[in-house]
Amino acid sequence: MTRRRKNAPRQQARTELAGEAQAHKTDGSPSPCAPTTQYQHFIPRFILRRFQVGPVKSKTERQKGFRRTGVDPEYVHYYDIATGSLDIRPIGKVYGVQNLYQDVRNTYNINELEEKLADLERHAASIIMDLHKALPQGTFTLKRRPLELLRKFLFIMHYRKVTCSNTYFQADHPENARGRQWIESFMKAKGIQSAVEFWLYVLRYYLDTSHSDIMRDAAELIEKYGEEGLQKMMTESHIPPDLENHDAYTYHTHADNYFFSIWEAAEGEEFILTHNTFGLWEGLGGGCPGLHRIFVVSPRIALVLRHVILRPEMKEYIKPGSLVSSLLHVNPVPPTPIYASGERGAHINHVDMQSAMSLARYRSSQEGADDSFVFKITKLSRPQTLEFNSVLLVNVTKTGSLTFLSKRSMLRTVRSF
Repeated sequence: MTRRRKNAPRQQARTELAGEAQAHKTDGSPSPCAPTTQYQHFIPRFILRRFQVGPVKSKTERQKGFRRTGVDPEYVHYYDIATGSLDIRPIGKVYGVQNLYQDVRNTYNINELEEKLADLERHAASIIMDLHKALPQGTFTLKRRPLELLRKFLFIMHYRKVTCSNTYFQADHPENARGRQWIESFMKAKGIQSAVEFWLYVLRYYLDTSHSDIMRDAAELIEKYGEEGLQKMMTESHIPPDLENHDAYTYHTHADNYFFSIWEAAEGEEFILTHNTFGLWEGLGGGCPGLHRIFVVSPRIALVLRHVILRPEMKEYIKPGSLVSSLLHVNPVPPTPIYASGERGAHINHVDMQSAMSLARYRSSQEGADDSFVFKITKLSRPQTLEFNSVLLVNVTKTGSLTFLSKRSMLRTVRSF
């Protein structure tokens, strides 16, 4: 639902970038030898390693250490809110749940979705590594397809959270009242037995479908019902039980309503990581939540999706006092597009910017794939970095947890909170 709130006999190992201790295949073919019980992370290991206590080990070093001791050689600081305890825990045992993405309907390979997630993580990890290398230059350039993959990764990081699994498609959940008839009708048509099965069904759609194709599916809905008509369905009336590609429209709103920005922590400061850091919304615009969507990917970098109403050219249209946010004093610049055919090129001139389908067709074309986007990295001041961490802390739940790299930086964050 759209939420306004908050066959080879040998297995293929994951790459060093996104590798888990468990080997998986990522080419879509079955892994009949995969264990039936897995600890499956909702925050990938490649992100947790950025917060690792001690030096980061290579894949060979990690495997050698594990064979020698039987103990995971990677650790992070882990603060448990419920118990008030701070300790050092193995990366392999934090920010995950047993069998979270297991699809019992897939009897040949119940861990296939976990393997698909690993493949997505591998590609995202490579982009994020390049981003860290680009920090000294102050800018980062991405072509359209890698940018789309990163946007897809961020959306799925929000969707894959354990808190979504039981309630996102729970028919009798209060927030799903307008969509209850649609949920029940869809479950009956697809033979889905539970809210968790529904959640996994949609996760498979997101993983199996490219960003471009999801956006085209959404564009078909917009062409049929109109943007206003779809918004009215979600917020005022009800979702028709025969509505197709509803989940594509949810993805579309996430992609189209926010621009992508890169925030770097101040020198000597660090971002913290919490159990609900990925996709956390912040701020109100005209009473509606979600001016920002926050994704911390390392102590140095946070990827922030900022609502399009905060684009510089929209300032004159914003009523005083209509925006409430702790992050309004940060001013990221939207990316600068570099069109492969030129700003006035023939391919661009033929795009109807008011048509979702026209835009989707261009962006999915080879001409669109050759476009690039230049991002100016927004370097935060120390007060801004501490305020950013405060936003994360205020949203930590009583059963949540947090992780940090250095105790000294964490202490400054706590003192300023």
